[in-house]
Amino acid sequence: MAIQKISGVTIELTSQASGDVAYFDGTDWVRLAKGEPGEVLTMNESETAPEWSVPVPTHIFPGTVKGYCATGNTNPNGAGEGPRVIDRWSFTTDGNSTDVGDVTLGRHHSSGQSSDTDGYISGSATNGPVTAAIDRWSFSSEGNAVDHGDLVIGAGQGTGQSSETHGYHTGGHPAINHIQKFAFATSGTNNSTDIGNLTVARSVTSGATSSTHGYSAGGNVGNPTINVIDKFPFATDSDAADVGDCDTPAESHSGTSSLTHGYIAGGVFNQNGGSIRKYSFATDGDSTNIANLTATRHAHTGCSSETFGYSAAGYNAGTGGAINIIEKYSVTTDSDATNVGDLTVARWFPTPVGSQV
Repeated sequence: MAIQKISGVTIELTSQASGDVAYFDGTDWVRLAKGEPGEVLTMNESETAPEWSVPVPTHIFPGTVKGYCATGNTNPNGAGEGPRVIDRWSFTTDGNSTDVGDVTLGRHHSSGQSSDTDGYISGSATNGPVTAAIDRWSFSSEGNAVDHGDLVIGAGQGTGQSSETHGYHTGGHPAINHIQKFAFATSGTNNSTDIGNLTVARSVTSGATSSTHGYSAGGNVGNPTINVIDKFPFATDSDAADVGDCDTPAESHSGTSSLTHGYIAGGVFNQNGGSIRKYSFATDGDSTNIANLTATRHAHTGCSSETFGYSAAGYNAGTGGAINIIEKYSVTTDSDATNVGDLTVARWFPTPVGSQV
């Protein structure tokens, strides 16, 4: 029997449109609407049908092995050089941190960034040792940090974000709106470049990182505290867009990231300083209050694993100043934080760096 050929133009699926894909579901031919730019065709979890999805990036911000807390401040008056220590703790086993090296200069209110292989801190506050230096240390060999480059606009009290290839230093004191980026590559001098602006100049803000964008949430511009959540793209050097609000205005809080959400934890005492809030990377919008830290705190640091957000160090006037607590909260169950260990040195306004290895 000769093979019967059917012309493609004789096949018609309900609501078909240019760019659609047709596949056989075991009973009939069905239509899969075309995907969005950047999506790829893949198989669903049950392996029964194709679907469009965003490709998994080679660099995913939440780490898998360890978090770091670098330098900070131990002076109740907030001035002067703090401890140079770089603390490291495990994401896989709860416990105290270990001192694994020193930064080049003790400082506070710096921003933190991380590549797959190295941790970075950038800038410092104006009432401590002022520096525009960008330090770098290895995740694999650890040890003391080395000079990686300089910020083109020296600033502290900002926040940091990380793409696959670059670190970002956003905002800072006095309230500025600059978005600066520097290359992770170690060839040559890797000074930052000014690539865009936040929608609102601010300091003491918190940062988060998705696979495609950097986020800056809340902050201070004098008075009052602001609630804006900005995001900017990694693919192009451009200004940030206002995509939502913090449900409570926040400053001097910490930021962490899961694969799907940014998190805001703590803050100064009249701003829900013990709360944990989250906002969506996929849909933008405002943050929502989901859980609580073990205690009210501000001036602490945040690190991100794939399953937990971490809050370390900080300041609580009610308990006598700088603290050394490391606590973690689940990013899958929206539950309260638990105390899992201590830093080697109590401090406030340290720098967070989450390992990517």
